[in-house]
Amino acid sequence: MLIDDRTKMLVETIRKLKDRGARQNIQKIFVKTHTADIAAILESFSKSEALELFKMEPSFERRAHILSYLNKDLQLWFLNELSKEEVTQLLSLMDPDDAADVLGHLPEDIAKEYLESMKHKDSEEVADLLGYPEDSAGGLMSSDYLALHQDMTVKEAIEELQKEESENKVAFYIYVINDSGQLVGVLSLKQLLLSRPTDRLKEIMVSSVISVTLDTDQETVAKTVERYDFLSLPVVDDTNKLMGVITVDDVIDVIREEAKEDLLAMGQAGSDDDLTFWSSFKARLPWLALAFLSGSMCFLIVYFYGSLHLPAVKTLPSLWVVAAFIPLMLSIGTVAGTQSATVVIGLLRSGAFEQKDRLKFFLRKEFLLSFTFTLLFGVAVLLLGVAFFPQYDLIVTFSLSIALQIFVAMVLGVFFPLVVQRLNMDPTVAPIPLFTALSSITAISILFGLYHAF
Repeated sequence: MLIDDRTKMLVETIRKLKDRGARQNIQKIFVKTHTADIAAILESFSKSEALELFKMEPSFERRAHILSYLNKDLQLWFLNELSKEEVTQLLSLMDPDDAADVLGHLPEDIAKEYLESMKHKDSEEVADLLGYPEDSAGGLMSSDYLALHQDMTVKEAIEELQKEESENKVAFYIYVINDSGQLVGVLSLKQLLLSRPTDRLKEIMVSSVISVTLDTDQETVAKTVERYDFLSLPVVDDTNKLMGVITVDDVIDVIREEAKEDLLAMGQAGSDDDLTFWSSFKARLPWLALAFLSGSMCFLIVYFYGSLHLPAVKTLPSLWVVAAFIPLMLSIGTVAGTQSATVVIGLLRSGAFEQKDRLKFFLRKEFLLSFTFTLLFGVAVLLLGVAFFPQYDLIVTFSLSIALQIFVAMVLGVFFPLVVQRLNMDPTVAPIPLFTALSSITAISILFGLYHAF
């Protein structure tokens, strides 16, 4: 999550108070701070420090909300460090959809243990939500919604709204149901308050309700909410029975997730910016191999026309062969660096680098990837050169050039967006065009520099 200037100031203040052991002062700050901001603050500390601060929050209910706002990595670490009793209590205090999201990240057997430890009513609601795919309307919906019978009067409906048990219900709209629990209408709070107390809901409701089914894809859900400017969207089953409600905050999360996936797909970097080393390797390798293949084809085309231009020469001049190698240097360097830059931009947009452990993990993984791709394609050039062009003494130069270009391009791809952000420029706009230009310059410099040296 992105951290604004106020939250950054709170991070520094809490860090100083923690170093002095001023626990009560930290608790006073937490009482006045929104739980979402506390989660952002915790993500700025190491995992062990974050857990220590988390336990300073005196209210278990607020702890539950904080836990629901944390990123997946920190959530899982907290669940592993906290006792089973603490986790069960926190899950019971969460909204069912948030609890389902947290349990959905755990292994099935562990999630089942926590469900069995929760109160029957709470566990039943969470288990129902866990039964739907995470990227479907069923997986997004909340079971906390307000549905009133169509025969209720306006006066009775207002009294129902004022009841204590309705406080946690989603009340952007009043959903109207029949005896079978089927969705038959909807009305806004404004409509309800401006109607006569004796009017029945079925007389004032809007009967043409726009809804989605349980298996509707999350992208379709987001587009529906965006199109009609809804604050919440009802979810029904095949019989039109009201099953839950998707709120606008859940849709915002979907839009952000879809935008991140589109960004990563455009950068040929897989579908997730938090992949393991081997998953990232498998996601990026096909695109790098394609760049290598296209660059090799360009090399052969230039080499072929060079042979036509100089038919009496058995071996082309070395400078001509070096020129033929330029497209391969440009293509593979640009793809390798763009992949790294795209992932960095995605992490910057999500605020993930505010957590130091996450940054260290990413940098370590990118270094291993750059070393692996450097070795892989450097050896590939060397073997292909020995096999098909043994008459040239440029093979080692080309092998070193391609290896060095991949390494330099990936390093630039990682650090260039970070530098751009430090300069208060938009890291989602400036880095890619500027990086492409810089990558081209480094490719030519490396190739001709090594050619001159050897």
